[in-house]
Amino acid sequence: MAVTQACWPFRQPPPSGLALRSLRLDGSTTWAQTSVPNERCLEQALPPRRREFTAGRLCAAAALADLGMEPTWLATAQPYRYARFPLGVVGSISHTHNLALACAADAHYYAGVGIDAEPIALHPELWEMVAQVMTSHERACLENMNKAQALRFFYLSFSAKEAFYKAVFPLCHTDMEFSEAELTAWDLQGRFQLRLTSARIAPQFIQGQLFEGYWTERDNTMLTLLAIGRNTHRVGEQGELRKVDPAGS
Repeated sequence: MAVTQACWPFRQPPPSGLALRSLRLDGSTTWAQTSVPNERCLEQALPPRRREFTAGRLCAAAALADLGMEPTWLATAQPYRYARFPLGVVGSISHTHNLALACAADAHYYAGVGIDAEPIALHPELWEMVAQVMTSHERACLENMNKAQALRFFYLSFSAKEAFYKAVFPLCHTDMEFSEAELTAWDLQGRFQLRLTSARIAPQFIQGQLFEGYWTERDNTMLTLLAIGRNTHRVGEQGELRKVDPAGS
């Protein structure tokens, strides 16, 4: 059985009531020894997809145990296909081809939480993705960046929005466009701020509402986490962030 690791890769101290687990995916892991309950979404899946799915569920079970909960295998919420955490817990899962992550948080303190991991890579479709993912204001920020800075800024925007959507989707069940949130601030201490630019997920969240999260870059992978506290202000600043280049140069 693969062994997950408790982790906190971000520069800011971890908040209370939240657990994060990770698992490296490599050829030494004996996935065949892991019993996988019947999952409809895996019926036609190739072995790499099954491995990533299983690793994410193992991380989620370990994160639940860290919160004092039963480390159960999470079923998939149908028809939405996200991991259904038990009553009293919110959480999310992310994975790449070589890393799985899962975050679980006490629902008494958190309304939702999203974790995301994105490998940073320059590929032919990247600039098409820029047009789909980034708002006009975000794209304007790219003009003052060199190639390396722009690449990291794009993945920060992309990953931060993925984390945000993972946090809010179980609450509103609304498929959102990337343009419905905008990265408004970030700093070298590993914090970022998003603004909701859409009114489509009201009344749970309203247009103009601000959300804060954490970011870091590890092993050429952008990692982001966004937790929505129960006491989150509906509109207004949640902290002063100095807007700087996330590449640090």
